[in-house]
Amino acid sequence: MFDRRGFMAGAAGALVGLSSVAAPGQTLLPGATGPGSPAGTSPFPPDVFRARRQRLMEAMGGGVAVVFSAASLSLDEGNGRQDPDFAYLTGIHDEAGAALLLAPQERTYKEYLFLASRDPDTERWEGERLILGQAIRERTGFERLYRSGRVGSKLVELAGRAPRLHYLGPIAAPSAPIPQALALYQEVTARLPGSTIVDSSGLVRRMRWVKEPGELALIRRAVTATERGLLAGMAAVRPGMREFELRRIIESEFAAAGATGLAFPSIIGAGRNGAVAHYPGGDGVIGPDDLIVADVGAEVGHYAADITRTFPASGRFSPEQRVVYETVLRAQEAAMRRLRAGAVSEDLAAVATGIIRAADHGDDFFHGLGHSVGLDVHDPEELTLPIPAGVVMTIEPGIYLQGRFGVRIEDDFLVTARGYEHLSDGVPRTIDAVEATVGRR
Repeated sequence: MFDRRGFMAGAAGALVGLSSVAAPGQTLLPGATGPGSPAGTSPFPPDVFRARRQRLMEAMGGGVAVVFSAASLSLDEGNGRQDPDFAYLTGIHDEAGAALLLAPQERTYKEYLFLASRDPDTERWEGERLILGQAIRERTGFERLYRSGRVGSKLVELAGRAPRLHYLGPIAAPSAPIPQALALYQEVTARLPGSTIVDSSGLVRRMRWVKEPGELALIRRAVTATERGLLAGMAAVRPGMREFELRRIIESEFAAAGATGLAFPSIIGAGRNGAVAHYPGGDGVIGPDDLIVADVGAEVGHYAADITRTFPASGRFSPEQRVVYETVLRAQEAAMRRLRAGAVSEDLAAVATGIIRAADHGDDFFHGLGHSVGLDVHDPEELTLPIPAGVVMTIEPGIYLQGRFGVRIEDDFLVTARGYEHLSDGVPRTIDAVEATVGRR
């Protein structure tokens, strides 16, 4: 499906000022270690991220690797979010222009953190940044600290002893700019005889695919906040409302439930707008006969939820709406019955698509069946490989009748050895349960 992180500029500040609350057994640290950036690791202590880096270096089996942070965290120049692989491996969310260098074959120091140089004039506008020293070591868990201007020279030094340069990804399309790490590697191999670039783009992707207990705790809390928002929206909806009014009701409940932000900008489409899979508007008037597609997700401690419900503004589905809705629900439940560790996402999609095609709506379902959820709302995954236990993913079939109405039902699931845990089962899905919930406030 379309990567909704592309819309994040509109959501990054949507819930500014919400408090962070730690998951059981974990510590949320943003801003907790005093003034200046980097503020520390988030949402877990440094040892969690150090263990992830150690696992990655063991998988690399030697060589060197560089992972760059976001070039900018400014909403004027980007989406305001840290590069997810850099965040996953370091826990640092407030540093742009930084880099991580891993060298598992080195005897003593195997990991290096590079931070952008200080600029006193910029800091007057954007906040104080710390000098390289003990405060940063304590906050980040890195012993070897440098400024980012030294990434290239340090890479050449280390690659001279371990000449395999692991590219950790992601893979870019031919029309996209060459990724920063890959461009640096090309410069190094042109100058360091015997060095080679190795495709290791799946290593971090597979690590992020399977969630750790601390990650699952945060995702569960994000799901709970999202459920609360959807229930409030379904209860409060009235014909004559504008879409943005319904969105405000839903998002205010995210905040009340302890969400720290939005996983992506909320999609609230009424009537014909609901037939636009990622409807970007929000000013439409909700009519008495409209179906509303509400695709929303709260975020807690940088971890996402993603749930969609379709419900009638009047509280009752029309006969045609009921038939389409039941088809989508059957498709979702058919895929759910096959969800377990060892299943393959492509096979689940084929089952759901077959039901929709049998109902003569094959051309009205044009996106994937679902996606992994985690640090990104569209987290890394392997669609052609067996799904491991510990993956959190969505199943979200839909039918979109252009110019008329749309139906999408999306839920979050934790894959287990014997099946799944339905994380988002707190929001009604059946027609009777939906009708019993709508307009009850």
